[in-house]
Amino acid sequence: MIKKTLWGLNIFKRTHELEKMITAFLLNIIQAGIFYGHAMQIYLEEGVQDSFKDLLKKVSALEAENDAYRRQIENNLYQYMILPDMRSDILKLLEMCDKVINKYESNLLVISVEKPSVFSSLKEDLIKMIHSDLECVGSLVSGVRFFFLGKDIKEFTEQTYKLEHVVDEQALKLKESVFNEKIELARQIQLKEFVYHIEKISDIAEDAADILNIMAVKHAV
Repeated sequence: MIKKTLWGLNIFKRTHELEKMITAFLLNIIQAGIFYGHAMQIYLEEGVQDSFKDLLKKVSALEAENDAYRRQIENNLYQYMILPDMRSDILKLLEMCDKVINKYESNLLVISVEKPSVFSSLKEDLIKMIHSDLECVGSLVSGVRFFFLGKDIKEFTEQTYKLEHVVDEQALKLKESVFNEKIELARQIQLKEFVYHIEKISDIAEDAADILNIMAVKHAV
């Protein structure tokens, strides 16, 4: 059990803003995931429509906001000499979490440019994989939140690993389906890359969970 609770204790007495920024940072990851999932579903059903572009803009805005939060959090940690023994680990964790939104944005940008043609038999399984990705990220964010509350994170990191494995299996099935289709090789490669980039989100969440587990061990009292 982590004894160094971050929310509401004396170490945050000098800067309540830091607590608010970390909370907002984590909430933005969840909100961006909602927009990303909706945009992906719109693309698979209707293509690159105005509603897709609007959701891409919202994800991009949250990505920019989180970059700003991350810089402000770093400045506050150094300015107020908060948690010097944890500072580098906190920043490393937040940087890895931030890569989730970066990946949401980059996936949607690639789709908006390349507009891969996804055949109907793939769409249902793709949507399932996207949902698994979002659940994986949700478990990670809950784990990060619990860490900062000084609570046990094991349930959430284990769930993150479990869901990452689920996504791996779903991605393999989709790639096999792509190469079983009698379509031109260039299209097969494009669709394989499409699946890969969706799959990558859970890999990032897994990497962040690794950092979180190490932090829990290092900073437990």
